[in-house]
Amino acid sequence: MNIFESGCLIKLDTSVWEGRINLPSHDIQVDADKELIRATKYLVDRDCLKPIKQIRHKARKVLYGKTLPFPIKRVLFIPKDILSEVDTILKQFQQLFYARTAYFERHFDLFQSAVKGRLDHLYNPMDYPADIGSRFSFSWQFFVIDAPGQSGVLSPEIYRREKENFQKTMAEFQSMAVTTLRTRFAELVDHMVDRLSGEKKVFRDSMIDHITTFLTDFEKLNINHDEALSLQVERCRSVISGVEAEALRSNDLFRAALADKMETIQEALDRMMVPRPKRKLRFNTQEEPTSDREGAPHEDCVPC
Repeated sequence: MNIFESGCLIKLDTSVWEGRINLPSHDIQVDADKELIRATKYLVDRDCLKPIKQIRHKARKVLYGKTLPFPIKRVLFIPKDILSEVDTILKQFQQLFYARTAYFERHFDLFQSAVKGRLDHLYNPMDYPADIGSRFSFSWQFFVIDAPGQSGVLSPEIYRREKENFQKTMAEFQSMAVTTLRTRFAELVDHMVDRLSGEKKVFRDSMIDHITTFLTDFEKLNINHDEALSLQVERCRSVISGVEAEALRSNDLFRAALADKMETIQEALDRMMVPRPKRKLRFNTQEEPTSDREGAPHEDCVPC
């Protein structure tokens, strides 16, 4: 199976100025050994950067929901049928990102002045970058990788080793893809059953929206043709077709009937997830350091 016939890889690169530095040891007033103490000095109020970080977080969340994890750091697999949609979505987030960045840049002197008194003797204008705009970026690239070609560059031993490594990477990706889709769906079903069962709970429109989005994208993401999961997805599609959150909020009998049907799907998924992960899977969702630009993957990268 050549996965790059059904999609390619995507890497989202973002950087956000963190607005903080490590406090020099001579400014740390403690009796303990200063070599064992670390302190952080914030250069602007942390709320000033939150809107920019929130846009980055939302962009990542949407991207991860429409892609599959790949065994290379910060690289994801995107099906070709979703590629144009994701590209358009990322362009929208990029516009929002740079609009908020421009606002921050215009008011940078004001933000700096606002903390000057609060920092007191720790304030140092040399801590602030002269070109603050260069500390923010939002970009992405599409590419594919391939096994090393059999040429005179690689010795036969290295060629065999790298070809084997490539094959292992592809096998790992296929396994990750199956696990990811099953886990995502199971988490959505678990959440819905929890909301529907027991005491009357709050039903937000987003609960239905999230599971509907998964059902919409499933066929494009199911590159391994997981028939067992497809069966449960189709059952869920039939169960929630036409369901609205308002009906769940206002009709107890309807909610109970839906809960029974979703629990049947939940039980089937539990049998498929052996052993079931003890905590939710989260792929590449960690906050990144000040700059998250990284080098290209080790494999041969080719633009899509």
